[in-house]
Amino acid sequence: MQITESNTPEISFHPSKSEWERLLNRVLESTPFRRSTRLRDFLIYVGNEVILHGAEDLPEQQIGTAVFGRSPSYDTSQDNIVRVNAMELRKRIDLYFANEGQNEPLIFEIPRGSYIPVFRPRQLQAVDRPFDNEFLVETPIAPLSVSIPEAPPATALTSSLSPRRLRDPFQIFLLVVILCLAAWLITDMRRNHLTQATAHKWQSAPALRAFWGNFFGKGLAPEIVLADTSFGLAQDVLHKQLSLAEYLDYSYRAAQSADPLSSDARQQEQKDLALIFSRSSGSIGDFRVARRITELETGDTGTRLLFAREYAGHRLRWNNTIFVGSRRSNPWVELFEDRMAYHFKPAEGQTPAVVTVDNPTGNEQAQYALSSDPGTRTAYCVIVFLPNPTNTGSTLILAGTDSQATEAGGDFLTSEENLERLQVLLHEKDFPYFQLLLRISRFNGTPLGSEIVSYRIVKKP
Repeated sequence: MQITESNTPEISFHPSKSEWERLLNRVLESTPFRRSTRLRDFLIYVGNEVILHGAEDLPEQQIGTAVFGRSPSYDTSQDNIVRVNAMELRKRIDLYFANEGQNEPLIFEIPRGSYIPVFRPRQLQAVDRPFDNEFLVETPIAPLSVSIPEAPPATALTSSLSPRRLRDPFQIFLLVVILCLAAWLITDMRRNHLTQATAHKWQSAPALRAFWGNFFGKGLAPEIVLADTSFGLAQDVLHKQLSLAEYLDYSYRAAQSADPLSSDARQQEQKDLALIFSRSSGSIGDFRVARRITELETGDTGTRLLFAREYAGHRLRWNNTIFVGSRRSNPWVELFEDRMAYHFKPAEGQTPAVVTVDNPTGNEQAQYALSSDPGTRTAYCVIVFLPNPTNTGSTLILAGTDSQATEAGGDFLTSEENLERLQVLLHEKDFPYFQLLLRISRFNGTPLGSEIVSYRIVKKP
């Protein structure tokens, strides 16, 4: 049964995209939503459809397909999954604004009979006052008694500052001492302020400062977007690559593999996908990379950590952004695929995965394969440093052939020694935009080592 009630109140306040994103992040990180992936996805979808895409109506069947993986032709009268979850979503929204979000200046609700969020500024609560026979009884307020000491006579003040008194050598000496102390204190405070400003790790060494100054110290926190490994798992189940467009409209949840399968096998495939999407999955290596980067800047600006599902692509236009993970698990990387010189090619059968190189030169190989020798582990990490689409900031991509390779790439970029090596290779102290292919090696349990096997300098547009 399709909900078609028409008593939905009109939207009285339409927040900007940035206001919505900030509010959405606070709601999603609150206690009522922290452990509910399904309700988080529900709220992200309906909110983004309204604020980012201007939707004026969201049919139940559209939400069931996009958020809950139902087929586009499923019968809403027989499957009430959207209505049941909408009831719980409304309760948790109310719970947030009544508790953790009680000081939010902007609030929203999803009225019954609709799936469109309605926003309004929070109204000031009226002060409770006693009523008597339906008339307001004002409680008398006793006058405030303030004792103000008498001011000293004007002659006393002027006499204490008279030129005759200031001619006293001892008073002049005291005045000079006080002025010197004040000047010393001001200088010391400024010195301490500068010391604190340079205490952040990214400012502690020349190469770190030269590279990470592209992301920090700009007055706007860079955003670190972590991979959604469930998206990669889904592609493993489906045996095909999914696109960013499918990720954005949630159609990947209802995707089917092209393999000829029996009815039972197809049902099992859909169950496997539903299980994967019921969890927010991430990589421990990705989190360690994010931690290393956030430790570089401990000031007020800091960094902003986002999950790929929570990210809104329009922010890329003006922000400094760091994407962790390859296109397979972080679909936002697809936006830069045509500008990248290095690409991951998935493994086929027993053949190890490879990294391909566009237009190899010199000693470069056209492709680099992962080692299958159990005693010798070889992996690769791609590091891409490019301007953002409007040339107002920078974009960094860190993507390894596995979790440890990605982590090794993070270690490389947060090491003064490695960045100094890179400066020598690029022949510039102020880092130009570049792309790197790192080979990550380990022999019989030795620590991971990294070497640059290929690089490109990217010209500014």
